[in-house]
Formats: sequence, structure tokens, C-alpha cells
Amino acid sequence: MNLTPQLDAIINHAIIGFQFEAIRYSMGTLGVFFLIWILLAPLLKNRKIRAHRSPAKQIKMELLYSLRTILVFVALDIIIFDFAQTGVFKQYQDISEYGTAWLLFSIVLMLVLHDTYFYWAHRAMHHTKLYKRFHLTHHRSHNPTPFTAYSFAVGEAVVMYAFIPTMLLFIPLHGSALTIVLLVMIFKNAIGHCGYELFPKNTLSNPILKHLTTVTHHDMHHEKAGGNFGFYFTWWDKWMGTEHSNYEERFLQNTSRRVKSVNSELAIHRV
Repeated sequence: MNLTPQLDAIINHAIIGFQFEAIRYSMGTLGVFFLIWILLAPLLKNRKIRAHRSPAKQIKMELLYSLRTILVFVALDIIIFDFAQTGVFKQYQDISEYGTAWLLFSIVLMLVLHDTYFYWAHRAMHHTKLYKRFHLTHHRSHNPTPFTAYSFAVGEAVVMYAFIPTMLLFIPLHGSALTIVLLVMIFKNAIGHCGYELFPKNTLSNPILKHLTTVTHHDMHHEKAGGNFGFYFTWWDKWMGTEHSNYEERFLQNTSRRVKSVNSELAIHRV
């Protein structure tokens, strides 16, 4: 039996998978890092949630764990590619097959379903019997950075990956819609770990924005290693009573903080 064609296919799938995952990860994490931590950091200094930045040692650790996560995703991609060829997944390439309305709706639907999946999977991984094996690696980043986004144990990487292929068993998804959903995932992940509160001060009183998880919302999860399990929305945390009781207070602190100007400080000293 000649295994060369099969081996070539596996290598080709691995290369394609690695390129896609590496580019997606870099766009999200490096993009947020350079934009928030470097370019806008001086303007956002009064929005810094923690007093100190994470040490370089932690960032190196996160990058290594993230590389492992990408390799896990690539290994799973190879399996998924094979299943896709058998037609088991409902991914399609011709928009006219389901129409533009479904294309747009499917993106929103996937994000809502992903939030539900993430909440319950995330909360389950905090169970005492699962935490050390699945989720402790992620929480080693007590003071998170954008690179914390993929800092997973192997088990958690598998759990996080499983959402998309599971949904594709039931939901028709165009290739462009899938790409958009995956990009939203990584950018939201990186922003949620960036350590700077980016949402406007009136978020919690805004009828739409108040349902979204802010940077403070997820940062508190890392600080206290529990509660605030949601990814995009606060719905499940509110419904299940898992939102930290002082979340609103902390958010207002992070968006109301003012940095004293040099002139103000001089005036105080003169008095």
C-alpha cells in the first residue's frame, strides 16, 4: 500500500492549518498588544486595571503555551479536514445556496451559541475535579496579557476547539462566516485579557452595551479565579448568579480614574 498520497495530504493539511492558526493568533494577540500596550498605552494609563504590568517571564510562558495550543488545533484540524471531505459537516461555499440573510444571521447565531458553550464549558473547568488538569494553566496568568488568550493546557485547548466542529454538524455555515466568527473569537479573547478597560464609562447604563462583557469583567475572573465566566455577554452570569457582586463598582472605578496632571501636583505642593 502506497502511503505517500495520504502522507502528503496530512502534511498539506498541517501546513495550511498551522498557517491559518498562527496568522489568526498573531492578528489578534500581537495586534492588540501593539495597539493597546504600545501605541495607546500613554493615552490609556488611567484605564490600566492593575497597577503593574505582567513580567516578561509570564509573557514568555504564555507564548510557549500558545504555541502548544496552536499545534493542538492543527492536529485536530487534520482530523476535521478528513471528516469534511466525507460531507459530515454543513459548511458550504456558495452564498446563494442559503442566501445573504442566512449568512449574516449565522454569524450572530454562532456568537450567541459560542457564548453559551463557553460559559458552561468554562464553568465546568473550574470544578475541583477538572480545574488542575484543564484550566490551571490559563490561570497561571493571574495578571493577564493579550497573549493569555491561548495560554491553555492541552485539555482546555481541545475543549475550546470542539465548539466549531460540533456546531458544523448541525448549522450550515459559509466559509466567510466561519472566518469572521473565528476572527471575532481571537480579537475578543485578546481584548478581554489586555488589562486596560476600553469600554465607555456609561456602558453599564447603556441598554445594549450593558449586556457585553467588559475587560474589567474578565480581568476580575483572573484576579479571583472564579465567577464572571461569560465570554461575549453577561447574560449567563446574571441568570446563574455567577457575576461578581462588586463588578459594577470595579468597572466604574476603572473608567472614572483620573491621572493628576503635573501642574495639579505642583499646585498641591505649593499649598
